[in-house]
Amino acid sequence: MEEYSIHNVDFGTGKGHEQSNPRPAIILKAISELGMYIVIPLTSNLEHLNLPYTIQINKTGSTNLRDNSVALVFQLRAIDKVRISGTQIGKIEEYQTNKIKSALKEMFAL
Repeated sequence: MEEYSIHNVDFGTGKGHEQSNPRPAIILKAISELGMYIVIPLTSNLEHLNLPYTIQINKTGSTNLRDNSVALVFQLRAIDKVRISGTQIGKIEEYQTNKIKSALKEMFAL
């Protein structure tokens, strides 16, 4: 799976404000030797753009999303490959990749 591609991920049951259930997510990094991926969940609730460390990901021919969405960078998760279902939905554009990298640097004070 390519970095910055979008796939459906089953996050299972969450607690509190955690993202849960199957939803699109951005593959941030593959840790292939462990069969794990670092992912960023997406939500179609655009009100979440008011939260820190979020990036708008629009429905385009490249992303192939059903709705404009929000990348919840602050909810970065490590998941096993078995949670990823189906084929690639799409891929985010370079300017969105750069926004995610900037948000990560700011969030982790790198």
